[in-house]
Amino acid sequence: MATSVARPASPMGRRYEEYIGLIRAKNVEGLLHQYTDDCLLISTLTDDRQPMYVKGHDELKRFFESRIFNLEDFTVTHTQWAEGERQMMTVEELALIPADGSSGSVRLYDNWYLRDGKVAIHFAGVVRYPDGTYADGTGFASGGEPAKGEPPDTPLGRMYHEHIGFIKSKDVAGIVNQYAENALLIGTLTPERVPRYVRGHKELTSFMNGNFMGLKSLTSRIDQWAEDPQGLMITESIDFEGMDGSKATMSFYDNWVIENGRIVTHFAGVVRYPDGTYA
Repeated sequence: MATSVARPASPMGRRYEEYIGLIRAKNVEGLLHQYTDDCLLISTLTDDRQPMYVKGHDELKRFFESRIFNLEDFTVTHTQWAEGERQMMTVEELALIPADGSSGSVRLYDNWYLRDGKVAIHFAGVVRYPDGTYADGTGFASGGEPAKGEPPDTPLGRMYHEHIGFIKSKDVAGIVNQYAENALLIGTLTPERVPRYVRGHKELTSFMNGNFMGLKSLTSRIDQWAEDPQGLMITESIDFEGMDGSKATMSFYDNWVIENGRIVTHFAGVVRYPDGTYA
């Protein structure tokens, strides 16, 4: 069981608190006001686990109306929290109480990217679905797991393929060049699971050198894939072997915000840690 963390009394923490209050109040207009007019929301909390793309206020209005009007109440427990000036990254457990009196729970990750003080891109993904299975395909009965795949032959599919190639070849300069000069990477693959913030090319170079040098081999398989010119949203399963012979299997959600062809924000979150526990 993941340990809960407190939501901070920070500007982003207060924004999230307001957001949850608007959902409880079923205040759709208030929720829309938190998003830019040209916003993009991608959700994988769908029946078939395939991404739903929600663009602009008209689509967002219909999305919220379909999600919150049959919800009686819910509780929120954060298991991870990270934030930047324009970013929020959290994993939260939602205990749901629908209007019909039934109950259930789901574990989500929410990544926000703000522009001009409003949410421009919202990656609304799932760690654990209401049926107890996980986004990386664990939890299914043997033989019932969703198929894993390769990135598609699309602009971001090719960029991701190149990204993994740079990791395997330990080409630090190549991978850092995929990021904007002022990029921010937030990662939660840390010993205490406390988020690590990596800012700009100098810190990215040090970070990538630290991660790559102990690598002998790596295999990446795609569990979920969503993309838009503004961003990439995936769940992937990774098999890792170190130069010392150590091996690990884990899964991540990797979400990129793209501007001018480069990554400006990278939410590098863990779904399943090497010890088999979840975010």
